[in-house]
Amino acid sequence: MSFRDDFKKIIEPIQLNQNMPKEDFNAKSFPLIQFIRDHVPNQLYKFRGCNEHSLDAFEKGELWLSKASFFNDPHDSLFFFDKESLLKATNEMFSVENVQTMLERIKQGTFSLEQIHFPNADIQQKMVETIVSFDAQQLTEMIWKTIPDFSEFLEKCFYSAKDGIREQTKMVCLSESIKSPLMWAHYADNNKGFALGYDFTNNDITVCSNCPNRNCNNIISASIYPIIYSDKRFNATRYGQWLVEQILNSRFGFPTNTCYDDPFLFIKAALYKSKDWAYENEWRIICSTANPALEGRDRYPIPKQPSHYSQAGRPYILPSCWYLRR
Repeated sequence: MSFRDDFKKIIEPIQLNQNMPKEDFNAKSFPLIQFIRDHVPNQLYKFRGCNEHSLDAFEKGELWLSKASFFNDPHDSLFFFDKESLLKATNEMFSVENVQTMLERIKQGTFSLEQIHFPNADIQQKMVETIVSFDAQQLTEMIWKTIPDFSEFLEKCFYSAKDGIREQTKMVCLSESIKSPLMWAHYADNNKGFALGYDFTNNDITVCSNCPNRNCNNIISASIYPIIYSDKRFNATRYGQWLVEQILNSRFGFPTNTCYDDPFLFIKAALYKSKDWAYENEWRIICSTANPALEGRDRYPIPKQPSHYSQAGRPYILPSCWYLRR
């Protein structure tokens, strides 16, 4: 079993959010941070082609975070939603039997509609009278008519969620291996580019202290993580169920929750890649915090000075294209 398999076991059950007490946050995140410190290599490498963007970053001592939607893997950072289980749960929720139970509780006064935002008590009373005037079958049919094709509705919800996550999640991708011919071919302009080595042994990333988003509380998200290579994408069905509930609540006039209870979920999703990419031996710096000031940009920089320079077949020297530019 590789250390990446061990990492998967540690990170999957962790749930973090900025509203939990600091002691709980630290206690839950400590095993993860300790594991990363124990396993991060002495050097991680960023492969680059000889282009204006790469040379600019090289001169300024910067790494650039890019959106997942710009990566060459169309499945990068995508969630997996178990649509069939969500359809089953929703069908059970709005079954005739459950609607009948709700009607009986409303009539008995044990089911309150106060959570719906009524303008006044008279309108609330009128709503109660209207609801109890239907039998369970009629009310069930009315509920389902608000969403004519629930399967298609789910697809639209999930498509929007997946697309939004790939636009919001921003990453720097690095590799453990400087000697991989495939990495030089794929990410260093077919062996004509260069690679920079970085030292992360102290988890020294300096994302948070230099990020323009000063309202961010997700400090744990600005860290470096190893990629988990798997034949399965990250299972976000629980998040999908929450998302659908919020949309349905909004449609029926019920209050909604603006924040999911585990925003760390977006980090976990960005760490799953197909085993076909295992040759990359990848680690990632990830920031999934929404930042309206930067969302319109394809990428943005964080300061990080390289510790080694390498050109294909010529380790630890400055790239020749840099001299030409000078």
